[in-house]
Amino acid sequence: MRIGILSENFTGLSGASDFLKHIIFSMASIADERQIEMYILIKVVEYRQYRGIKRWLNKQREIRRLKKFFKEFKQIKTIVYTQDTPEKAIYKYKLEGVLPYMRLEPLNTMTISYLYDCQHRHLPEFFNEGERTARDDYFQQMVNMHKKIIVNAQTVKDDLINFYQADQAHIFVLPYTPKIDLHFYNDFSKRIKKYNLPKRYFMMSNQFWVHKDHPTAFRAFAEYLKSDPEMEFIFTGAMNDYRRPEYITELQQIIKELKIEKNIRFLGLIPKEEQLQIMTDGGIILDNVQEKSTKLWHGISGSVYIRDILKITDEDILNAVRYHTTGRAGMSLLEKIIFIADFTSAERDYNGIKTMRKKAGKSLENAMLYGLQFTLKDLSKRAMIIHPDALACYNEIVINNSTKGTAK
Repeated sequence: MRIGILSENFTGLSGASDFLKHIIFSMASIADERQIEMYILIKVVEYRQYRGIKRWLNKQREIRRLKKFFKEFKQIKTIVYTQDTPEKAIYKYKLEGVLPYMRLEPLNTMTISYLYDCQHRHLPEFFNEGERTARDDYFQQMVNMHKKIIVNAQTVKDDLINFYQADQAHIFVLPYTPKIDLHFYNDFSKRIKKYNLPKRYFMMSNQFWVHKDHPTAFRAFAEYLKSDPEMEFIFTGAMNDYRRPEYITELQQIIKELKIEKNIRFLGLIPKEEQLQIMTDGGIILDNVQEKSTKLWHGISGSVYIRDILKITDEDILNAVRYHTTGRAGMSLLEKIIFIADFTSAERDYNGIKTMRKKAGKSLENAMLYGLQFTLKDLSKRAMIIHPDALACYNEIVINNSTKGTAK
């Protein structure tokens, strides 16, 4: 089966590019079984950016020993097209399907679409009336036109059903699970010397879009400076918002009014490996597994934030935040409750969520065991890294249950 991967709309932003890689790897995982050949469709103007993706794929195959996933992908083909649409290339190479397809014009082949989020519905204040209307019209037409739509979260699926009457059978959730290049594990201390960073700082990595709400971070930091006037705040991310070109000027004015100019540093959009090095040098020390598992970073950085910014020193609370994703041996009651709460939150829609919630209502220990079994099985099936804390947590519960004669 010949499948076209349409790169347009996915090479301009780092997050979108990562999601495109995720789609490629998801397809690679079923390549042998489905006999899939991938053709990456790319405009001439995007070719340079795509070459970065190609190098990334090659590095992953070499370092992570993922050759078995790519057995049928030795001839991954690049189709560089100059037309406004890839239609001629699709017909020329007899592609049987194209994804992610985000255009409203129909193609004479199977298409799988992609819709990102409905933030204009939840955060209307960040969009003018014309933008809200345009997004609503686009989303409604896409839902009406496409019978297969990928989304990256259950909440997006729910929104498409609630706001646009989408058929839930047509919406498929592909959770965003970025693949981490092992070269991130290298020491990039020399590379970040160019930023001339202080010894102590806070860090925030976000695009400078209105809905990221940087003003709140500025105001919170201004309060913190009253007790620690030498601290600095480092920001990374592209400094523009296409919806409000004047936004950066507004942020600079807020900084000026708060009188925190000398404590704020903007580094712009920098490579991820440099972000990780800055994070490490800033006092968040990651082990080798955590460095390769970005999904664990929010718990680690969150615990540092509430300790250093919110001045919460209760170790039980700090540990509950830090280990809510992996768990660990010797968890307190609060840690277990937060772990289960994260596992069973309203937006969760994985296979087994109903069983998990049922077990959580009866036994915290059984719910912990079931959740860890699910996680370990899922990660091993996808050949992904498992943190030792998760294994230690699982082993402790099994041993305790066995001792009590309650293992199930």
